[in-house]
Formats: sequence, C-alpha cells, structure tokens
Amino acid sequence: MENPFKALSILYRKSHIWLNNSCSKFGLSAAQAMVILIACDFNALTQDEIAKRLGLDKSVVAKTVTKLEKSGFLVRMANTKDRRTYNIQPTEKAWTAYPFVQEQLDICFQRMTHQMSEQQQAEFKHFLLLAAAATLAQED
Repeated sequence: MENPFKALSILYRKSHIWLNNSCSKFGLSAAQAMVILIACDFNALTQDEIAKRLGLDKSVVAKTVTKLEKSGFLVRMANTKDRRTYNIQPTEKAWTAYPFVQEQLDICFQRMTHQMSEQQQAEFKHFLLLAAAATLAQED
C-alpha cells in the first residue's frame, strides 16, 4: 500500500469500528464518544467549538449533541457571553464514561501501532497531531 490517503481511510474506518464495538457498552457510537471526550476535556464548549475541535460539520455535531443530551450525557447551559449560543457540558454520566473512552482510544492506538517501536509510536502520534493541526488551521 503506497497511497497515504488509503492508509488514512483504513485507520479511520477500523478505529471507528473498534470504538463502536467497545463503546456500545455505554450505548455510544464512536462519534458520540469523541464528543464526550471533547466535552470532558474542556468542561464547557459551544457546539461550534466542538465542531471546530473535531473538524466536523456543525449540523452533524448538533445532531450528536442532541442525542447525547437526550440520553443524559450532556446538558446545554445558557452562554452568559452570547445569549444566542449554549455551552455544552458533560453530566455525571459522561464523566463516568470518560475514563473508559480514553482507555479505548489508547487501545485503538496500540492496535494500529503494535508493530512499531515505542519511539516510532511517539513519532507517529506527533506527526498525526501535527497534520491534524495544520489541516484545522486551514479552515475558515
């Protein structure tokens, strides 16, 4: 396999399959688990901020947040700085799932890098984060 975009597609697809399977324990999809991860990492974000941090379309995030709110993982609180927006905050249920989601992400990373040395894993992670940041910086 010489095409890096094919490799990215495989990594994305397989990691979502792994996360969907493991996070079903909490009734979560991979996409929902990522929103919970971001919500807990930052404690209070607007939907727009979640969309930007995950590089997702605002409408996709809105639907995901609505589902997570209905299932008790997130709450919407009025934003005191901008009454047109809401802060999305994790509930106790989200905080309960949060360590599990973090652990599952670590397991996924180990599954995709198990043939690499620790140094190669660290470099791979560094380059993935660098590429993601460069990609997000080009939006807007």
